Amino acid sequence: MTNTISTILAISGVACFIIGSSTATPVFKSSLETLIYRASTNFIAGKPLTEELLKRNFSHIGKEIRNEFIQWDKQDTTLHEGDIKLQGGKNAILDTSYRWPKAQIPYEISAEYTSEQRTIIAFALSAYHDNTCIRFVPRTCEKNYLTMFKSGGGCWSFVGLLDHGAQKVSLDDGCVKDWAPGVIIHELMHALGFFHEHTRPDRDTYVKINFDNINPDQSFNFNKKSESEVTTLGLDYDYGSVMHYDEYAFAIDNNIPTMIPLIGNPTLGNYKGFTSLDIQKLNALYCSAAN
Repeated sequence: MTNTISTILAISGVACFIIGSSTATPVFKSSLETLIYRASTNFIAGKPLTEELLKRNFSHIGKEIRNEFIQWDKQDTTLHEGDIKLQGGKNAILDTSYRWPKAQIPYEISAEYTSEQRTIIAFALSAYHDNTCIRFVPRTCEKNYLTMFKSGGGCWSFVGLLDHGAQKVSLDDGCVKDWAPGVIIHELMHALGFFHEHTRPDRDTYVKINFDNINPDQSFNFNKKSESEVTTLGLDYDYGSVMHYDEYAFAIDNNIPTMIPLIGNPTLGNYKGFTSLDIQKLNALYCSAAN
């Protein structure tokens, strides 16, 4: 797969105009909405990731092994499945209107990220460029685009293209770690239209959910999606997928798993990056001749 970034970025003779407006400060129902509003109001776009950075040697990223998991208690409790920001009802993967046209995703990145954090984010974007036809391109005048920023509410994303302008992907400091670049890849895969692997319609064939060790208030995070909502794309269940949560997700007792594999003894999920099946799914959704 070629690592060449599309040259459509070079738009000649096009000017972008911003028309200012005055709005009242809105009243929010949740603390997360308040955080998002504040972060968005203060958002300053940083420089796009350079071609040189996207092609650099990433040999130090994703190599360290740590026995750490996502700290669910630090994620906002209003998020769906722990890291999904909902925007009304939609079918995501099954509905082509939620796919980014021509596999091109314009983006802006916050100026708050440090040089090291920008390198880790570049690693994640390069993983898409190296293995799929998907390209993250610096935004010029596009209506729809991703905004990677620090919301203060953890790691989260919407699912699929919303088609309402700037679309946020929250990558706080705890989400951008050189030992866990898969967290960024995971959130971007949500933005591309994917839900979690362990919520597939056929989930119960592959894992048992231990609801006895899940807080009842969080049990909805393990609800399965229906076949009318999502498609498996005809591909096998992937225990190790970057979109699969680990076996202790949302555990009351972190010594007891909340998800138990029913076939073999696989490790659930990973924080390093794509599995071969993750790549196949992305290419099936965005890069096949049919799409």
